[in-house]
Order: sequence, then structure tokens, then C-alpha cells
Amino acid sequence: MTCIHYNTSGNFINYYSLLNISPEASRDAIRASFCSMVKLLHPDITGTDSMVIREELGILVQAYRTLIDEHSRLQYDSQLRQHDIKAAVVGHIVPRKRVKYSFSLKDLLRSRLLSKKIRRRDRIYNFGQDIEIFITPREAEEGALAFVELPSRVSCPLCYGSDRDCHLCHGIGRIASTTNLQVDIPPGLNDQTYVDVDLLSMRPDRFTSFTMKTVRIKFTIISRDQSES
Repeated sequence: MTCIHYNTSGNFINYYSLLNISPEASRDAIRASFCSMVKLLHPDITGTDSMVIREELGILVQAYRTLIDEHSRLQYDSQLRQHDIKAAVVGHIVPRKRVKYSFSLKDLLRSRLLSKKIRRRDRIYNFGQDIEIFITPREAEEGALAFVELPSRVSCPLCYGSDRDCHLCHGIGRIASTTNLQVDIPPGLNDQTYVDVDLLSMRPDRFTSFTMKTVRIKFTIISRDQSES
């Protein structure tokens, strides 16, 4: 299980294209582009709030925090150069429609994604079966990748809590977001297999941590007809 720069459809995200900047852009250019785009999307400014807008804003924050840090940017640039080769090797990617979240996790994702009611006290959530991933017999036999969204906390990339008038975090210093977790499905997986993932030992990057302690994933093998429905 790894946290990398793919969306839930398995496509590598080009952060430079997303922010409309060149790969040689300076830190000032990255920040300026990010601030400009945040203002176009943020619910507090637009007056519009939806899951789609919140997801877009979460990816935008992820892009900024990756490119503004020298170390994470070097790592990302290396992945960006290699992603075409890796995509050719990956093979099967489980479609998003075959990743089913429990009701409790759905509610958490909906409420935590850039919620206006963020508290300083860390809140750790524990669930039973959080996610069920439906895979075809061929994916079970040959292996595949799936991508799931999990709630996370991100240090505010604009003020880090130093500006109480910050339009992104309102001076709290962190924002609630989501982070994609890459789930590697090994070849020869049996039906009704459960996997427990320790999220405390996994940090997407030094600015981000998951709000959940663990996540339990169930793999269910389905027929080809079911996968197309």
C-alpha cells in the first residue's frame, strides 16, 4: 500500500499542468498560481459547495504541497518522468465504480473534506470493514491496482496557522482533505480476503497524516457480467 500521485481512476496527475505552470517554475510562481486557483474553487469564496469541487480543491492542495517543497518536488519529478513506463507495466486497474465505501467512511469523507469545523485536537476514527473492492477473476489471478480515498489532515500550505484571516484554514493551521491510497492486489488472491492496513505507520508526506488509525479492506471476486453492470 502506497500513497502516490494518482487519482482514483489510476491516472498519474501532472501537477504542473494542473497549476498551469512550467516544470521550471519558481516557488513564487507556484505559490501565486495556487493562490489564484484556490480563490476560484474555495467554497467560502464561491458560495458553492459540492463533493466535486472539494475533490478538485483537495488535489490542488496536494499539488501545491508537493511542488513547493524541494525534496518532495524532486521525488515527484522522478515519478513524472517514469510514469509512462510504469503505466505500461501496471496492467489491470480496478475502476472507481467497483470500490465501495462503508456508510461511515462515506460520511467521514463527505464531512472532513475541507470542513469548516476543524478542531485542533486530532480525531482518530476506527471502523470495521471500511472498503470493499470488487475484482474480476482475471484481476484476482494476475494482480491489479486499486485507488481509494481516505480522509487526511494537511498543514495549511499558505500560512501554517500564522494568519487567522487565512482564507484556506481560517488560522487553524491545518485543513481536512483526502489522500489517495494505492492498493496493490497480488496475483492469486482468494475471494473474500480481508486486509488490515496500519495507517499510523504511513504518512503520504511530511505535511500530511491520515485521520484514521487503520482501514480494513475486503476483496470480493465477481463475474465479468457483474463488473460491467
